Amino acid sequence: MRHVAIDIGASGGTVHLGTVTESAFDVREVHRFENRPVERDGRYVWDLDALRERMVRGIEAADEAAAGPLDTVGIDTWGLDFGLLADGEVLRNPVSYRDPESAARREELFEAVGKRRLFEASGVTNWNTPNTLWQLYTLAREEPELLERADRLLMTPQLLSTLLGGRAAGEVTVASSSQMVDPGRRAWATDLLEDLSLPVDLLPTLEEPGARLGTLDDDAAAGLAGTPELLTPASHDTASAVAGLPLTDDAAFLSTGSWFILGCERDDPVRTDAAYENGLSNELGADGTVRLLKNVDGFFLLEECRQAWREAGEDADYESLLAAAAEADPRAALVVPDAGDFRIDEPMPAQVRAFCRETDQPVPEGRGEVVRCLLDGLVTKTALVLDELDAVTAEPLRRIHLGGGGVRNELFCRLLADATGRPVTAGPVEATAVGNVLTQAVASGTLPSVDAGRRLVEAEFETRTYEPANPEEWEREKERLAELEAA
Repeated sequence: MRHVAIDIGASGGTVHLGTVTESAFDVREVHRFENRPVERDGRYVWDLDALRERMVRGIEAADEAAAGPLDTVGIDTWGLDFGLLADGEVLRNPVSYRDPESAARREELFEAVGKRRLFEASGVTNWNTPNTLWQLYTLAREEPELLERADRLLMTPQLLSTLLGGRAAGEVTVASSSQMVDPGRRAWATDLLEDLSLPVDLLPTLEEPGARLGTLDDDAAAGLAGTPELLTPASHDTASAVAGLPLTDDAAFLSTGSWFILGCERDDPVRTDAAYENGLSNELGADGTVRLLKNVDGFFLLEECRQAWREAGEDADYESLLAAAAEADPRAALVVPDAGDFRIDEPMPAQVRAFCRETDQPVPEGRGEVVRCLLDGLVTKTALVLDELDAVTAEPLRRIHLGGGGVRNELFCRLLADATGRPVTAGPVEATAVGNVLTQAVASGTLPSVDAGRRLVEAEFETRTYEPANPEEWEREKERLAELEAA
């Protein structure tokens, strides 16, 4: 079977062609494109017309690369954001969660129901990032007429699927990032939403990964060798990434991209006092699983720095930046990656330097120093979150399995092993695309289960393990970062 995996993150997208049999699993990139919020009428939004055009180009590239007609297409994206439809038409481009106004009603929402109630209802402790619930709450109070016009709310992957001809549907893995889903019932937390006077009639029934959405419309399929079917993979990019990792029972997963998501798989949600106090969340995964996890702002700051350097005409390729970072003084300064004060509408290198200056740390001057303080902060924060996970899980997590863009970053992988004091197994590189294809192959009947697919991935894809060296040197850095967070 030939599957197309469209993976769109908050800074870029890739399209992969996956070819799967009972004994072989191959995934290769065929198209790549940028994806950033665009400013429209004073708000940062996602350009749906541009996204549709880029997805169609990617499907065409997959068709050209395939040795026969494409069978299925599946879209995964970041979580949090959504779009509104009326009579099948999108009312407007969705606002990005990174829009500075998205958190405007945060404190009012917390006062309305309380953080503990939010956690008990949704299993999610999201106090810093504007998710679907925050944005919907703000919309209901500031633009109620828009909600009155709408008849359906769709999370981003399903919204994009409708642009290619798919039916309007809901899917559990991406919906669980919304803080609007009961992870025990794998259904919308309607009691919570009704208490907040939010419209539950807009919400589609939630389906598990593998649901059939129809076929590509005539425009999207024009010129293809056949008309592939649209499926929902594990449509939250983290859910796909974790599905694509050959995890062991004692391993934490770390999905790296604009966001870092660190966690472990469980059969049931964990809504204990310890989970709440440590700020852990329960999001839903493929094959009925629950991912106990915590989000950290990941390579977003680094990508924003690279964008600013490119715009200034400076060299911003990864190889040169990482080489310079390796030569910079280690642990000279630590940036708290999710400090909450970093904005997309101001140059990021200047913001990084300002953070270090305001926190009485050495101010990084060159690009290598900026990158090094970002990487040191990221791995230190990851080590702190891993300690929090250990405090909640019955058995310690003895190793980390890493997927996503960080797999290619040898400096980052070595620093991560050192900071956490655990072996880090890196790969497959494109874990999200692999998991997307894997869940499509299970839905199509080529593979009997997610577990069988993971064993095939383990056999077919290259991984590399980094052993920790001198982890004791990082204990002080963990204390230091915790102090910076508390300041």
